[in-house]
This record gives sequence, structure tokens and C-alpha cells, in this order.
Amino acid sequence: MSSVKVMLVVSLFIPAVRPGSDLFELECPPAVGILAQTTVIRCFFKNIKDIQILGVYLTKAEQKDPFFSQVGSKGSGDPRFSVEYLEDGPSLQISDTMFSDEGKYRYRVVTDSSVKEIQLSINVTAKYKDPVTSIWPEKVIDGGSASLYCNATGGYPEGFIHWFDRYETNWTVNSEMTKVPKNINGVKSVALSSKLTFKTINLGLEPFRCIVFNSKYVKDGENTLGIISAISDVNNNSSGSNTTNIVAGVMVIGSLIAGLLFALLCFRKRKDKDTFIIHSNGMDGPL
Repeated sequence: MSSVKVMLVVSLFIPAVRPGSDLFELECPPAVGILAQTTVIRCFFKNIKDIQILGVYLTKAEQKDPFFSQVGSKGSGDPRFSVEYLEDGPSLQISDTMFSDEGKYRYRVVTDSSVKEIQLSINVTAKYKDPVTSIWPEKVIDGGSASLYCNATGGYPEGFIHWFDRYETNWTVNSEMTKVPKNINGVKSVALSSKLTFKTINLGLEPFRCIVFNSKYVKDGENTLGIISAISDVNNNSSGSNTTNIVAGVMVIGSLIAGLLFALLCFRKRKDKDTFIIHSNGMDGPL
């Protein structure tokens, strides 16, 4: 009878420690990280409140052995990975996220009551830098032709470029955009280049704004493009030329007046001298 009792007690505890037991559920929704930033993978328990975590093991889906583990407070493996033992579950954290972190993982959690292994996934994105804008020709005539350019780099996956005028009218439908995928030493990006062409541009619509969005249509950056009017520049040059001509004219007239005054002065001096000589000759004559 005693042996039967022992076997009965043992059989009651076996289901409680069996891997994959349904005593609790563990969920880790797909995570999206940003290149070079910290990524948090939220994980939480379901159908249980009081539970003690003994250790966690993280393995890439295509590999056999864990590349990161933590038992108690002692971690081993990739130092960029860590575990946050929150009340609702053992969440993961990745510092300095890389594109190589993308993929599917097996996450094994050992507790005081059971062992649970689930699959989780991580996607990595990169934020676009502020776009760079330019225009051709550099000086534009109102009503003339012009091409506006906007380039954005460093983002992944591919995003979008939109154009707006000062009244927030969207001109993107009139633009042409090219996308160039790049992969430099494992760092992926998609360079964006947009060209907005006007056969007859209305300078009253400037300045134009170039806004770059990521793949989720969230703004990553923008730049404002002001336009220099060629007519204003011509007017400035014309005004400068007129001023120069006026100054030159004044100088010429001044020189003429100075010359006339000098000549008049010389003439008067000569006349006074001749008069003096005449009077002197008259005084020396016979009485």
C-alpha cells in the first residue's frame, strides 16, 4: 500500500513540471526595432499570477543551441541581450539593434511550475536622415520652367517622399521618384530620390517642403526649399548699374564744372595782369 501511495504522489507532480504544460500561457507579439537603438520585446503571462522565473533561453530558429541565456541574475551569451523580469512576464531587450537581429527565435522560459517554449519574431527598420533639396536652374523666372530635387538616405525598408507648397497643397502626383536598395556590410537601406518638374512655375507657391516618410507613412524628416527669383536678381543688378551710371555722371559733370571754374579763374588772373601792365605803361608816359 505504501508503494502505491508514493507512486500516486509522484504522478500528481509530474504534470506540473512537464515541458509544454498548459498551466500558463506566454505570449510575445512580433517586435519592430530601429537600427542602432534599443529594442524591447514585450512578453507576458496569461492565466497565471503568482509565478517564479528560474531561467530563460533564446535560440535562433535555424540554430540548435541558445546564443543567450539568463539563469537567475546571471546572463551569458550576446551581451546586447538582457531580460526584464516584470510582473506580467519576462520581456527581452536588445541594445544597439542590428539588421542581423532580424528573424525568428525560440524563447524557452523555465518557471517553478512549468517550462514553456514559444516562437517570437523581430523586424529591424532604419530611420531616414533629413532630406537634401536642390533646384535647377538656381535662379528661376516666375512662369518659367524649374525642377525641384529631394534626396533621402539611410532608411529601411523603403519609404516615400512627398512635396507640399506654402499652402499645404500636395504636388507628389506630379513628381518622379526612384528607389535604390543598398546593403553595405550587412547594413541595409533604400535611397530615395524625387524630382518635381514645373513647365511654368508660380513663385507665389514657394517655399516648397520635401517630407520623407517611412514605410508606415510616419514622418522621418523634412526640408524646406526656397526659390531665388531671377527677375529680382536682374532688378538688383539693374539698380546697381543705374546707381553706378548716376555716380559716374555726377563725377563727369563735377569734373567739367571744376575745369570751367579753373579756366575762368585763369582767365580772370590773366585779364587782371594785362590791366595792371596797361596802367603801368600809362603812368610812365609824358605828361
